[in-house]
Amino acid sequence: MKNRRKLYCLIALSGLLGLSCRQITKSVDETFHPNDSLVKKYDQENSLRENGEYKSDTKTSSSASIQHQQQKTIVINGDTVNTPEMELKAKEMFNDIESLKQQKSPATAKEIQKRVNKFLKEMKLQQGGLKTIDTEKPTVKAKKGLLPTAELALAEERLRRLPQYRNKEIMVYQSVHFYDNGSISLMLQHPVNPKYADAYEYRDGAWSAPKPVLTRDIERRTFPLSGMHFSDARKVFNIYNEKAAQVEGAAPASSVYISIWDDHIRWFPGSINGTRERFDIQFNQDGTLKSFRQE
Repeated sequence: MKNRRKLYCLIALSGLLGLSCRQITKSVDETFHPNDSLVKKYDQENSLRENGEYKSDTKTSSSASIQHQQQKTIVINGDTVNTPEMELKAKEMFNDIESLKQQKSPATAKEIQKRVNKFLKEMKLQQGGLKTIDTEKPTVKAKKGLLPTAELALAEERLRRLPQYRNKEIMVYQSVHFYDNGSISLMLQHPVNPKYADAYEYRDGAWSAPKPVLTRDIERRTFPLSGMHFSDARKVFNIYNEKAAQVEGAAPASSVYISIWDDHIRWFPGSINGTRERFDIQFNQDGTLKSFRQE
């Protein structure tokens, strides 16, 4: 019943949008006058006199009844809708429309239509029909997740094809991060000056242009790209989450990364924290499980 009443309200309001200024304001005056409509309805039901005077035995009670109805209802196209908030917004709208009518400007009709559109928006109603507020869900952009094995290998191959590293060994500096939005970030030793490094990001199937970064201990924190495989990130990700699922209160990993130090690489995360227990987890260079023990 509530949805049907809202629908009647929408139909009445939507009819205002296609009218001229004169038609809109006339419809406004005829549609939203709950006092007159309710009094007339009550007169008919209680056989009141044609001159509007109440019978002595019903005047007090009928007046109170009508006042009560006026306070809680509005009448739209003959249908009574119990929506106080909508009535308040409607009154505000019609006050604005009355002010616009006094201006007698050629743009009045357009301004009235804009005001009606604003009312529909405030009441969460669409101009072309009833918006299903209860069932409509907000659109949430789904995360891509960590890239699958084949796409990780493709990202690595595209990195090797960067023109600035043609016929040169690519040295990865400090770390490689694999994120759950499908991106990869890393730093590479500069192809000309070995004291420098540049940052790169892989997103939507392509590597970004290089961005210069400050370096520290670059001699100890570089590792050849030929000695690692991006596809191993998927192994680490899967193994970690399988183990985390066995630990009470442990959260799954959303990303994994490689850390480089003294010609070695190490995969992270390196621990699983539960509500009652903590575990150390280590991986081999190829992403396979090396050790898993409770601390």
